[in-house]
Amino acid sequence: MQTLLAKASSVGTRPEIEVLLICASTRMELERVERLVTLLQENNIDWAELMQMATEHRVMPLLYWNLNSTCPEAVPKDILAKLRADFQTLTRRSLFLSGELVRLVNLFEAQGIPVLPFKGPVLAASAYGNLLRRQFWDLDILVQERDIERAKALFLSQGYQMKIERIEVTQEQEAAFVRSPHIHQFVREAAYPFRNHQKGVLVELHWGVMPKYFSFPIDSKELWDDLEPVSIAGTTVPNLSPENSLLTICGHGTKDCWTQLARICDVAELIRSHPQLDWVKLMQQASAKGGQRMLFLGLMLAHRLLGTALPDDVWQKIQADPAVELLAAEVCEQLFRSSDGFVKDGTTTRFHLKARERLIDRVRYSLKLAITPTTTDWLLLPLAEFPAFLYYLLRPLRLIGEQILKRFKLSKKNL
Repeated sequence: MQTLLAKASSVGTRPEIEVLLICASTRMELERVERLVTLLQENNIDWAELMQMATEHRVMPLLYWNLNSTCPEAVPKDILAKLRADFQTLTRRSLFLSGELVRLVNLFEAQGIPVLPFKGPVLAASAYGNLLRRQFWDLDILVQERDIERAKALFLSQGYQMKIERIEVTQEQEAAFVRSPHIHQFVREAAYPFRNHQKGVLVELHWGVMPKYFSFPIDSKELWDDLEPVSIAGTTVPNLSPENSLLTICGHGTKDCWTQLARICDVAELIRSHPQLDWVKLMQQASAKGGQRMLFLGLMLAHRLLGTALPDDVWQKIQADPAVELLAAEVCEQLFRSSDGFVKDGTTTRFHLKARERLIDRVRYSLKLAITPTTTDWLLLPLAEFPAFLYYLLRPLRLIGEQILKRFKLSKKNL
């Protein structure tokens, strides 16, 4: 508990933040409960701010669960009623999505397409031990790259529509996008979003756990060979091993600059629910893939903010890398701010580069970010069938053109 309370110097001393951090766990030891009651009794809690933070950080189920089960009398009745209503809404959504996931997994299996769900319901079941304590609003399914077109056709046959992100397209361009067997090469996040408007469901069809530009090569045959089944709605579905799950969470957390408390909760709950976690294997995998500092950062945040216990030898290795402490301080400084400081002026790119311990990975990341074509480049020449190299030539021309236009507008404005 001392580690948890020591967070005040890095994320602020507001009681609302401390309440949220205490409640951001599936385990409430006596000391946590006592501290929570003291905070609620001795402070004039801004409940609107607390609930807004819980919503933004996707930990509303944990906030309600712990307040209601430990000290409901310390919460104003109207606030507790609102929290209960929100929790029930999230519960219905989680159960519905879990049922749809099971249906899709069975459908893919019947078509002979290997599929691996991750995040969402499988992480809720495997890390939190309860579908209702982790907040999720969509589904994520991984297929192997060779099966992208078959998976895409299967989704379309089930009433799902491809959702084209980041660009505005005409009907003709949309048809070319959907028809193209190669367009996935230009989708930077390595996922097609599919939306079923009738069901109100969004499913992201991934062909990579991490996008290739991020240069964190976790996707491999070994990933598919190292699975740990989990039960969802009475059905067993495949799931990443706890070691690969932790690497994936830390990879995605770093990619998103750890702007949501829910990511840190995922790290903490996965470690708590897997006491037999193979730390040697985990550290070796992280080091081999150039993700050691990303892993260390996720572990330090879980330890510092949520009191997650770590093996002594692991903690010593984390402390041996001073960059981890600096990155953690940067995350804590931004975590509960309402501004979007991490997404402006290249801050995200700088954070990504500082989170890599190997020069070669920083170079690869920079090169891939600079030269890999995106859907915006494809839109310059929206063909269904195309030679990929052509767009590697178009991308620098587009970027140069954008800079020239930006400078022209700036100089015209200064006249």
